Amino acid sequence: MAVPLGVSVTLIGVIGDLLSHTLNPAAHEQEELIVFGSGNNPWHLVLFAGILITAIGGIRWASRLSSEFGPMLGAAMVLLLVATIALGSWSGVQAARESHGETASLASDTSSDSSHGGSHGVQADPAAAAIGEGAEGESHFGAEHGVAGPSTDQELMIMSAQIAAARAATARYRDVEVAKADGYYQITQFIAGLGLHMDNLKISNDTFDPARPQILLYEPAADGHLVLVGVAYTFAHVNDVPPAGFAGGEDVWHFHTNLCFLPGGSVTVAPDAAPCKAQGGFFQKETPWLLHAWIWKSNPDGIFAEYNPRVA
Repeated sequence: MAVPLGVSVTLIGVIGDLLSHTLNPAAHEQEELIVFGSGNNPWHLVLFAGILITAIGGIRWASRLSSEFGPMLGAAMVLLLVATIALGSWSGVQAARESHGETASLASDTSSDSSHGGSHGVQADPAAAAIGEGAEGESHFGAEHGVAGPSTDQELMIMSAQIAAARAATARYRDVEVAKADGYYQITQFIAGLGLHMDNLKISNDTFDPARPQILLYEPAADGHLVLVGVAYTFAHVNDVPPAGFAGGEDVWHFHTNLCFLPGGSVTVAPDAAPCKAQGGFFQKETPWLLHAWIWKSNPDGIFAEYNPRVA
């Protein structure tokens, strides 16, 4: 009886897995193997349960055979089952360690990134005239908000799920034409370490939704086409308290000052509004809260660090 039941459960797991891949292929692009505790695909657990039930039924059947071959077959199947469970458990532990290790390292990365007096930034080119040449302007953190906070294991798990949701939702934007069709448009030139920013004003910045980033970050490939490397979130800057954002304390939000967004999709630093408006630009004295998330190109300084040295 166990064997037919196990086969049925296995087939249900296979059908569910096939349907989930068909209906949402992007969500399964980086899918792990069937491991305990991965939480990557619930249908994998159903599939594994079916295999386990079938194996137990097979062992019982083999042990009841009247020939001497029966007990030997049953023992061999027991060894294979134990090895499968042991390997699956070990793989799950390794996957969990890798995930927790990556997120845990963010605390020290963001802490060191923001421990220089509560602010950091890029210097404008002194040779520039009224409008300074440079990156996105000077990054400011309130002194009490510049250091990453602690995260519990539960918060790290939630954060991992939020990052997965962000990847699934933005996978289609690896084609920049799809991003443009959905309302994203270029607001900065490519800036080493920060990427080329494409903003979508149709996405509200009054709430935080990991699956709806207001900004996409790209870098040019050797052949000139744009490659999606990360996303960024904006949140209305109404006071000095940054938004909650991702679960835990790993994400450190920031904002910029004195930015001049010029026609044609580039940004510079301006001392005030007058020289910016003289060039037909839009002057922003203070930006909303911002958070970069390098979910499509790993960042050695941490997934939420503002700068990514690998984007060059």
